[in-house]
Formats: sequence, structure tokens, C-alpha cells
Amino acid sequence: MKSASTVAAPAAWQRLLRGRHLAEQLQLRLDEWAPSLFGFTLLKVDALSAALSLERSRLLHSVLMGQSGFEGMELQGDATAMPFAPGSLDACLLAHVLDYSKHPHAILRETEVVLREDGWLIIAGFNPYSSAGLACLVPTLRHRLPPWQRMLAPGRLEDWLKLLGFEVIERDDLSLTGLFEFPLLGQWRRQYCPRFCPSLAAVYIIMARKRRYPLTPIRKLQPAPRALQPGMACQRE
Repeated sequence: MKSASTVAAPAAWQRLLRGRHLAEQLQLRLDEWAPSLFGFTLLKVDALSAALSLERSRLLHSVLMGQSGFEGMELQGDATAMPFAPGSLDACLLAHVLDYSKHPHAILRETEVVLREDGWLIIAGFNPYSSAGLACLVPTLRHRLPPWQRMLAPGRLEDWLKLLGFEVIERDDLSLTGLFEFPLLGQWRRQYCPRFCPSLAAVYIIMARKRRYPLTPIRKLQPAPRALQPGMACQRE
């Protein structure tokens, strides 16, 4: 789902509906995943990513990059043309960056270029199949939701990542961070969605790792027939 006009990314979690709670839920997942990350440089793109922490990881240094200024920004740059050498980053965090971009696939391609082999990519996004995504289809409810450029379905995003050579390591659906609740379904969603319908969660978070596989599988050589083996060439039965 996308809007016709350009939508600016929020400069802080507080500017999102239930943003504080959403940031807390994402931080819990990052704390769980962080110990498996190691390397030298972590890139956080835009203000929402910069506000999240990966201090429990073994990444030694982080860089805060954004296209528009925000508190603590260290580098100004466009996520579709990152000012980094190919293969120079160990990890990248994109918290709702794709939701506010007209060119999400270009951002993923650029991220694949600047990440080293076996580098990590963490993405958080809004789910178009959640109650918030469905409410976007109703004109009288749309104004109650935070604006975004588009919503990418997690399954579609995983397909894009696989085509770019990433392996999806982890995925979590945050069912308790509803951006919108229908009055009659709110209590049902909180009680049963986490157990029976996790794919209807308002927000998802994915951790993927850049892999390099051979383009052509190596065929297993079949043993030569006995009569054609050099040592048996002159042997007769």
C-alpha cells in the first residue's frame, strides 16, 4: 500500500502512534538477537534506527546516517546511494526506513552492496495485513493512522531479500503493538492473535544475513566405467 505524495519519515518514535511502546517491543527483540552480531561497523539509517540500541552486540562502532538532520546524526546521505565502499559494513539497521521510501528495493540493493559477505541486515516494517493496514482501505478511518509511504508485506520482503542473496535468519511479528483497533476486535486481537494469527501483527522485524552461493551448482562427478579407467585399460575379463 502506498500514498501518492511523499511522506517524510518521523524524526522520533514519539511522533508515531504508540511509538514509545513500539520502540520498546523492537528493543526487546534486538536485545535477544544482538549477541550473535559481531564486527567493526554498524550503520543505523534515519532517526528511528538511531534511537534503537545494539550495545549487547560485538559490533565495535556505529554510524548514524540520515537524509535529513536529526539529533546525533553523524553523516548525511541517501539510503539509495550510501557513501560507503562496497563490502565495508558489518551490519545495517533499517527501522521503518522502507515504509517511508518511494524506492525500497533500491535501498535493499544498495545495502547489499555496502555490506560485507556474511554481514547482517535488520529491518522493521509495518504489516499491510494488520488491522492498521486494513483500516487504510476505509476513508473514514485512514485519518486516524500515522502516514507512511507504503507497507511492504513481510513475505514479499523476504522474497526480495532472497533474490539479493540474503538468508533470513530470524523473523518476529509484534502482535501487541497494534496501531489501530476496531472496538469489537481489540480485546480478541490482544488475546488470540499472538497465538493463532501472528501474521496479522501490526509490525514485523526481520534479521537476514548476506550470503554468497555459487551461481551454478557443481555436479558430482560420476565414477568412470571400469573399462575406461587408466589402470584397467588393458585388462580383459
